Amino acid sequence: MSERSADEPLVRRVEDVEEENWSTHDGLIVRWWTLLSKDRTPSSGLTVGIAEIPVDAVVPERGHSHEQNELYFILEGEGILHTQMAKKHVAKGDAIFLPGGKEHHITNSGLEKLKLLYVFDADSFDDVEYVRFSP
Repeated sequence: MSERSADEPLVRRVEDVEEENWSTHDGLIVRWWTLLSKDRTPSSGLTVGIAEIPVDAVVPERGHSHEQNELYFILEGEGILHTQMAKKHVAKGDAIFLPGGKEHHITNSGLEKLKLLYVFDADSFDDVEYVRFSP
């Protein structure tokens, strides 16, 4: 991390951050790039990144939850948002608010990658503790 004041604008590019992913022995589920996170950048209050779900991604049977609220903004593609209450089709241009503590996940239902911006109301990605649900 370069020496930069937390009160100065900060620009980050996906190409400049390390890819992370969640996969199982069956294959890739999702990959992401965390752009803003207090443990990686001089920022606080929000954790922001880009996630991609490929067309051939493994589809989890159950979702996950975390204490923090989360926002998705669909940048490319289309998918299905799975919650405890329902399934909803989502597509490019949709903004999705996910309340903290509620089970959710999103799957790709289109013919191209599903790409989204994610935002947590947390200082750091390390503050987000995922609870994964088993079938």
